[in-house]
Amino acid sequence: MTWSPEFLSGAQQLASPVAGAGPTYVLSGGGNLGALQVGMLQALVESGVHPSRIVGTSIGAINGAFFAGRPSLDGIAEIAQLWRSLRRRSVLRPNAITLVRGLAGMSDHLFDSLAIREVVRSFLNFDRLEESPIPLAVVATDAHTMAPVVLDQGDATVALLASSAVPRLLPPVEISGRRLIDGAGAADIALREAAALGASEVYVLATAPLQVTRVISELASWASKATSLAVHVITAPSLHLPYADLDHSQELIDLGYERAREALKLAPVQTSDPLSWAAYSAHVETSELRFRRTHAHRRATEGKRHPRNNTPSITDDNAPGTPPQPCASI
Repeated sequence: MTWSPEFLSGAQQLASPVAGAGPTYVLSGGGNLGALQVGMLQALVESGVHPSRIVGTSIGAINGAFFAGRPSLDGIAEIAQLWRSLRRRSVLRPNAITLVRGLAGMSDHLFDSLAIREVVRSFLNFDRLEESPIPLAVVATDAHTMAPVVLDQGDATVALLASSAVPRLLPPVEISGRRLIDGAGAADIALREAAALGASEVYVLATAPLQVTRVISELASWASKATSLAVHVITAPSLHLPYADLDHSQELIDLGYERAREALKLAPVQTSDPLSWAAYSAHVETSELRFRRTHAHRRATEGKRHPRNNTPSITDDNAPGTPPQPCASI
């Protein structure tokens, strides 16, 4: 089944019902920063927070699918090992002809999706979305209308490739007559899609501060609506990591775990309570400041202990030769 959700209207009738009474995990896009979500998943499962549904966009869809097939601490350890084993060529394998055609404007992409397809197929342990042990919804973007498209049936690998097809970088994927591209273009954090699927409690696994800002803004827009949704947002700090740099996965996993443990101590944001999301907004700002101070101190301490170690950290504001840059949402 594929559908383009209209906020809490016809979309809810088209969607499959939520299985069980547990919360919904919403995993955002974020490319190589998706390793953060592995640590977040570990913290959630350790705390006994198990989802009844997973909604994922881009790399969040891929992580969500991997977790849906391995919803345990042992399974998360396998996902973490996969992330640690990946390198740039594992996901973006250059092909001279494809690259030249793309640069010359003869095609709409610079890389083919064969490398990512191999990774997904080798690790995914179910073939179709409807076979997922935990109900799974994958969010892509209609390349023509730029509207979100939610996939919950069909070939799982094809759906994940569609959700992570970064424009100009990877080829669009055609499903049911529609050309689909990276879901981050329409729903980087698919809160509305989760609500349309019947979620009443959501855990958002974000990979960037801007995503958290968007969540807060979206919750503010819901405050006057009758919809009541409890939202736990696991915030992501400002990180500076070049696109397709996969050499810091363990550091990201550890950081995601740390952020999730902190978030689990907080009460959820209630969309029906403006004071709730206003207070959370203040918490996000305070949390970011505390993160910068803590990691600046940690980095300074490590520098004193190991003065010859000048390797830049993902938390450095001005890592040598690495200008701050957002990461495309594979």
